[in-house]
Amino acid sequence: MQHTSRSSCDEGSPSGGCLSTQSQFQHPPLQTNPPLLIDNTNQPMLNYDGTEMRDEKGRLVYKSQFLSTHPLKGDCKERVGYGGKKFTYVSGDGVIRTMNAVFGFGGWSSRITMERMVQCEKDDRGRWNIGYLATVKVTLRNGVSHEDCGSGDGINESKVKAHEKAMKSAVTDAMKRAARHFGERLGNALYVKGNGIKTA
Repeated sequence: MQHTSRSSCDEGSPSGGCLSTQSQFQHPPLQTNPPLLIDNTNQPMLNYDGTEMRDEKGRLVYKSQFLSTHPLKGDCKERVGYGGKKFTYVSGDGVIRTMNAVFGFGGWSSRITMERMVQCEKDDRGRWNIGYLATVKVTLRNGVSHEDCGSGDGINESKVKAHEKAMKSAVTDAMKRAARHFGERLGNALYVKGNGIKTA
C-alpha cells in the first residue's frame, strides 16, 4: 500500500479551518474473501485459566458456537443517535478481548488501509471540529479477512487533540465493523431489530 497525504490547517485562512487537503492512497475495494479450508472455529473454546469451556450441561463449547452468541452486557455500551434514539454497540476493547479469546494473541491482525480527513474547521466557541474516515482490514492467521469503513470526529480547543480523537475514533469504528463479520458475538447481533444492551 502506498499512501501519502498533505493537509494544512491555518487559523489565518479565510475559512478559519483547512486550506486544503489532498490524499492519495491505493487499497483494495471493500470485499469479503471466501473462507479457506483451514478453520479453527471447530476447536473448543478455552477459559482464561486454560480449561475447556463448557455449557450448563457440561458439553464442550466450540468457537463457532461461541461466536454465534450475543455479546456480553459488560462489553456493550449505549449512545444517543439521530432523533434521540439509543443505540447499543460493542466497545473497541470488548471486540479485541473477544478476538483474542477466540483466535488467540497473534492469531489475528488489523491494518489501516485508508484514512482521510474530511472536516477541519473551528466552531463559534473557538474549538477545532475534526472529522476522519478510515478503512481497516482484519485478517486471521489462516488468511480469511474482512474489511470495512468507519468514521470519527473530535472536538477540542487543541488542534492536535481534536485530530487524535477523530482519527482514533474512525480507526476503532472501522475495526469493529470489520470484526463483526466474524460472528454475532462481535457485534453483528446488535444489528437485528429488538436486540440491545437489555438482551445482551
